[in-house]
Amino acid sequence: MSETTARLRYSLFPMRPLETEHDGWQIRVIARPVGRAWSALVEVWATGSAASAEARIVPFNATLSSEKLAQAAGRDAAIRWLDREAKRG
Repeated sequence: MSETTARLRYSLFPMRPLETEHDGWQIRVIARPVGRAWSALVEVWATGSAASAEARIVPFNATLSSEKLAQAAGRDAAIRWLDREAKRG
């Protein structure tokens, strides 16, 4: 994905993406409005890989009352998903 495409992709959302790390994986959570509530797009990729090329989408369909809550819940979902994937080995 080009830098221009990435900027356009994220410019649709009002809040900066939450980016964090867990057990060698980068996590990006992008809160988005859904009616009067909030949800999030959750992506993960291995640290050191090209983020756009290697990102995997984490299943997440919760709606919450604020951007901050959506980001926190998205991060928690990513951590649970990564932990489950690690157990599968």
